[in-house]
Amino acid sequence: MLHDQHIQTKGKRKDTIPQIKKDFIVLDTETTGLDAGVDEALQLSIINDDREILLSTYIKPKFRKTWPEAMAVNGITPEMVEDAPVYDFAMQDMINDLIEDKNVIIYNAPFDMAYLDLTNAKGVYCAMNVFSTEIKKEWNDKYNNYKWQRLSTAFNHFIDKLTLEDKILLDNAHDSLSDSFMTLFVWQKLMAEGFHKGKNYLADLD
Repeated sequence: MLHDQHIQTKGKRKDTIPQIKKDFIVLDTETTGLDAGVDEALQLSIINDDREILLSTYIKPKFRKTWPEAMAVNGITPEMVEDAPVYDFAMQDMINDLIEDKNVIIYNAPFDMAYLDLTNAKGVYCAMNVFSTEIKKEWNDKYNNYKWQRLSTAFNHFIDKLTLEDKILLDNAHDSLSDSFMTLFVWQKLMAEGFHKGKNYLADLD
């Protein structure tokens, strides 16, 4: 997962907003870079809140042939995606079926939403927004807002609550799949500690 280091809009008052504890989807991507107007998805993983893998696939970019900077971060080479499916109508139909009428949890929701059409979902929520504004609370004067925190930071904050099952899943997962399991772990801990779900990022598309 590549993370844009910009600051997100400060969270709204959430004392009346319910939580999302069950019957949701977790999604994560790996991409060729940070510019959604130029870069493309390289990998997509979708799991449910029961830790079941619904989809995990490499994606062959339609236009980008190399991505050295992103490859240094995510380890995905052009050879690894050479025979992978492209992101086309068939893949979008599969995604639509998996997320239909479901709440989707993403660690960096604005980033992943720039690469995928998730409008078929019930709602899209950002674990990073909740963690950054409710727990870490590192203020950035330049952006006059809270600083986004990496997934590894959020994961390590709760690492003492990691179960053996969590460890086994993470040991056997890689790339976007590993990040999906990490995001699920973080989200479940945020909900268990009483934090609210935050804003629905699909509402920004209306």
